[in-house]
Amino acid sequence: MTTPPTILAVKPHVTIAVCTFNRAGMLGDALQSLRGLQTEDRFTYDVLVVDNASTDDTAAVIARAAVETKGMIRGVYEANEGVAHARNRAVREARGAWVAFFDDDQLADPRWLLCLMKFAEAKQVRCVGGAVHLRLPVGVTRRLAPVCREFLGETVGEDAPRRYTRRQAPGTGNMLLAQSVFDEVGLFRTDLHQAGEDTDLFRRMCEKNIAAWYTPEAIVHHVIPPHRLEENYLRWTAHRLGGHVARRERDDWGATLFVPVLAARLGQLLLQRVPRWALAHAARDPEKILGSRCWIWFATGYLRHGLTLLAPRWFSQEKYLERLKFRAERMMAAPQ
Repeated sequence: MTTPPTILAVKPHVTIAVCTFNRAGMLGDALQSLRGLQTEDRFTYDVLVVDNASTDDTAAVIARAAVETKGMIRGVYEANEGVAHARNRAVREARGAWVAFFDDDQLADPRWLLCLMKFAEAKQVRCVGGAVHLRLPVGVTRRLAPVCREFLGETVGEDAPRRYTRRQAPGTGNMLLAQSVFDEVGLFRTDLHQAGEDTDLFRRMCEKNIAAWYTPEAIVHHVIPPHRLEENYLRWTAHRLGGHVARRERDDWGATLFVPVLAARLGQLLLQRVPRWALAHAARDPEKILGSRCWIWFATGYLRHGLTLLAPRWFSQEKYLERLKFRAERMMAAPQ
């Protein structure tokens, strides 16, 4: 295993990579939160915004931020559509020996990057992930079910540092990586259009015995617009996540053994998820009902993707899969 670069040897430089598509309104706040992050003089950093073929005012937001920060924030345009293409462009354009991935709908805690870097130093590892907290709309007091919070991106029930495993991978909304990792395992796969390109990268890291750790102290806040609390969005997200897990388990088990795995998932839906949905209805608890529906939608996404993976000629589902592509979320009348 390659010796991880120590951040004690020299003061490192970190490039914060922000990939964006048609989210100009939220992007401005995200970039504002990245100005003046605490560093304790341990490292320097810049911010690279990858505009993934946006058609709104994204270019103007980036240009304004670049002027206001005297180039500390800079932008590049990536014409190839897809978040994996954008992230790969960020890796190629990064000026730092480290790349910190951050989303355009997030707000960074002032100590976010410092906590990631300090933890990488303490553990002497080349990959560290952090916690995601939800920032719900003003006035929303709903007690969302844990599964809804998790599907919206929150780190649920993770209050202590731990090492990531193949089943619990870091996400690119809050992840610090040494550039040397990409030299060893390659870039993000661009053929995973719905989800899972970050998990795929991490699994290649596992094959190279590259350790990754989670720290709850490195916090970003995921901004949740009102439309993401609606059933339509949660259904879309659950189907995407179910499909991601189906692809992952198909790769793990192979085509033959995936058949009984798929059957077991169907049994779980019928024997566990549906009865819990019925119990939630009996209790007349709207948040529990929504949470149980999320699990049913997840299972449905898993089964539909699983059938397509096993028999693509019989279950092509092209229109269904097209609706689940990551960029389709911008078509849900989200406020910008």
